[in-house]
Amino acid sequence: MSERAIAKGDFVLLNYTISVMEETGERVIASTAHEEGAASHEEPELVIVGEGYLLSSIEEALVGMKEGESKEVVLEPSQAFGDRDPGNIVVLPARELSSRGIVPRVGEEIEIEGRRGRIIRVGGGRVTVDFNHPFAGKRVKARVTVRKIIEDDRGKLTELLCKWFRGLPRDRISVRIDGDAAEVEVPGSIFAFSNAHILLSGFLRDVERYIPSISKVKLVEEFRIERGKEEGGGKGRATSEVSGEVSA
Repeated sequence: MSERAIAKGDFVLLNYTISVMEETGERVIASTAHEEGAASHEEPELVIVGEGYLLSSIEEALVGMKEGESKEVVLEPSQAFGDRDPGNIVVLPARELSSRGIVPRVGEEIEIEGRRGRIIRVGGGRVTVDFNHPFAGKRVKARVTVRKIIEDDRGKLTELLCKWFRGLPRDRISVRIDGDAAEVEVPGSIFAFSNAHILLSGFLRDVERYIPSISKVKLVEEFRIERGKEEGGGKGRATSEVSGEVSA
């Protein structure tokens, strides 16, 4: 277990629960805890401190923490999703929304010129839209536990890949590094992910940005071929390669 404190830019595996504090109690809006039927489990997630994976105030609170340490922080609205601004509540002609193909209904979320808002009133040929963030004006509570600080490039490559391909088993990923070149062996099921090539491009961009010591990545897919006894038994293996250059 590392004894050093977290600094900005560190790769950290984190368990967290983030809640909005409302009059009726706390409402969880993000968590690393997941429920599967009657069972639940908690899978730590990668956070690169200071890079906007979580609210900036939460990431700032991570600085100085150590592995195994837990912390609870309460954020004022200005530190979280901002204060409610009456200027963000806008009245629009109903015909303007109709011209955009929007049928105005109270409670419906819409997007106009890149701004997302919620319809709060309809009547008299007018539509009132609240463009404040849904959690604006609310305090936020975050409970965080630092599971691991990742310091080696093998671990960083593994976690970046798992970030882009959620659910990919870590024990099926093998990383070898030779100088500035990395070879990453992954299960063939990686291309069962929708938009796999787009996800791979995102992974390579992150390697370029966050792991400057690596300038070349070769992905090797592993396929396990099961053979029946009538074919002589045993297992076979086939691999295909996908290489990506990462500019230094």
